[in-house]
Amino acid sequence: MHLAARDCQRLIAGTYLRPGWLLVCFLLFVSWIPAASGQLNLKLREGQLGTGTTWETRWHVIETGVPGPTVLVVGGIHGNEPAGFRAADQIRHWPVERGKLIVIPKVNRLGVEANTRWAPDHRNDREARDLNRNFGSLEQPEPRTDHCRALWKFVEEERPEWIFDLHEGFDFHRVNPKSVGSSVIAFPDQSDFAAKLQRAVNQNIPEALHFDLLDRSGPVVGSLARAGREKIGANSFILETTFKNQSVSKRARQHRIMVSTALVELGMLRGIQADCLMPSTGLSRIRVGVFDDAGASESKVMRVLDSSQGLLATVLGPEDVKAEVLSQLDVLIFPGGSGSAQGKAIGAKGREVIRNYVESGGGVIGICAGAYLCSSHYQWSLNLMNAKVFNEMVEVPEVGPKSMWYRGKATDVEVEVNAQGNPILGISGIHSIRYQNGPILSPGNRPDLPEYSTLAYFRTENGIYEAQKNTMVNAPAVVVSQFGKGRVLAISPHFESTKGQGKVILDAIKYVSRR
Repeated sequence: MHLAARDCQRLIAGTYLRPGWLLVCFLLFVSWIPAASGQLNLKLREGQLGTGTTWETRWHVIETGVPGPTVLVVGGIHGNEPAGFRAADQIRHWPVERGKLIVIPKVNRLGVEANTRWAPDHRNDREARDLNRNFGSLEQPEPRTDHCRALWKFVEEERPEWIFDLHEGFDFHRVNPKSVGSSVIAFPDQSDFAAKLQRAVNQNIPEALHFDLLDRSGPVVGSLARAGREKIGANSFILETTFKNQSVSKRARQHRIMVSTALVELGMLRGIQADCLMPSTGLSRIRVGVFDDAGASESKVMRVLDSSQGLLATVLGPEDVKAEVLSQLDVLIFPGGSGSAQGKAIGAKGREVIRNYVESGGGVIGICAGAYLCSSHYQWSLNLMNAKVFNEMVEVPEVGPKSMWYRGKATDVEVEVNAQGNPILGISGIHSIRYQNGPILSPGNRPDLPEYSTLAYFRTENGIYEAQKNTMVNAPAVVVSQFGKGRVLAISPHFESTKGQGKVILDAIKYVSRR
C-alpha cells in the first residue's frame, strides 16, 4: 500500500491530526519513496556462467535496494521449449520495485540454438543430456555435469527464496495426462500460492484447455526446482505451457501472466505485466516484434534477428496487438505464410491499431505474405500504401478458374536492387533470391494512401500458367512508402531464406526503425 504525497502533506498540516497518525504517515511515506523516485538504488548486474566453455550461460540480476524477496526465473533448460526462454527474456526487463529478481533466460543456450531438448554436449549420454534431471536430489546429492554444477553454485550464492522454472509440454494435461503441458507444478504446501497463478492464467482460456494444478509430489526429481526446495528451502514451481497448436507468443504471454501474478503477490510488482514485452526506455538496441500467430512462418526471420547483437527481438500474437504493446517496439514485422490468415487473426481493430502505430512513427516490414498484408488490395489488408496485387482469376484450359497469385513451388529468381534501394537494403546489382508466391505489386486505386517507391525489381520470373507470363519481369520486388511519421517496407521475395542475404532484413529494420 502506498500513501499519496499530498495526503502526507495534509496529514502534517493537521488535516488528519489524530494520535499516532504522524508516525503512520512517516512510515508509509518512507515505503513510498523508492517507487516514486524511480528506484534510485536500482542496480543491474549481468554476467555469464562457464566463461570459455561451449555452454556459456548469461544471467541478469535486478537489485532494487528495497527490502523484499529474492526470486529466480529460469527458461530454456530444455532447448526445444521456446516460450520459456522468450518469456524469461521479457521478464528481465520488468519494473520490479522491491527485492531482487534474478533471470537466466537460456540455461541450455546450445539446445535453444539447435532447437533440441537435450544439452548438445551430452546428447549421446542418456543420463547427462537432460539438464533438468541433473541438479542433484536427496538420492543424488551433487549435480551431474559441469554445466549443472556451475549453475547450482550460482544459485547457492544468490540464495533465492522463490524459483520459477518455465517449461512447455507436448500436449494439454487436461486432455492427455501423459503430458504436463498447461499446468502449475508445486509442492503440496505451496498449493494455495500455486492456485493463484492457475486462476490468473485460466481467465481467458477455454475451460477444456485450462491449466491444471499438479501439487501431489512437487517438481520432478533432479530438476532445478526440486533441488532448490530440498537444498536451500526455496519455494519452487515449474510452470508448463503447451506447444501443441499454440503460437510461441501465446505461450509466452501465459508465462508472463503466471510469473507477474507471483511477483504481484510477493509485493515486487504493482500490476500484471502480461503486456510488457520490451523495456520502454533506456535501450540502445532496436526493438523488433515479429508476428507469429495464424498464417505466419516466422522461424527464419527470428533466426536472423536472434543472431544480431544490435537488436532485441521477440514474437507477438493477436493478443499483443494493442497500443500499449506496440509502443514498446521500433519495428513490427509480418513474415511469410498467409497474408489473409494474418490479417484476419489480427482483426479490424488490430489493423487499426497497427495503422495508428505506423502513423505515429513506428516501422513495418512485410515479407511475402506480409507484403500482401501491407497493400490496399484486400478487405483484410493493413492499407499502408496505395498498392494492388496481381491476382486475377483466369480460366485455364482443361483446369478451370485459377487465381494468378499462385506461381508454383519455391524457386530462386533474379532481383535487381536500384540506386535508391542500395543504401536502404545494403546491396546493389542483381542477386538470386528465394521466391515463393510473393505479391506482384502495382499502383492501386486509393489516392488517400501514400504512393510507394520501388527499391528493387524482379528480372526473372516464376509461373505455371500462360496468363502469368511476363507479369513478374520488371515488376517491383521491394517497395517502400511513408505512412504518417512511419515507414513501411514491402518485400516480395525471401532474403532471410537466401544464403548470405539475411543482412538485407537487418538493414531494412534499421531504415524503418523510429530510432
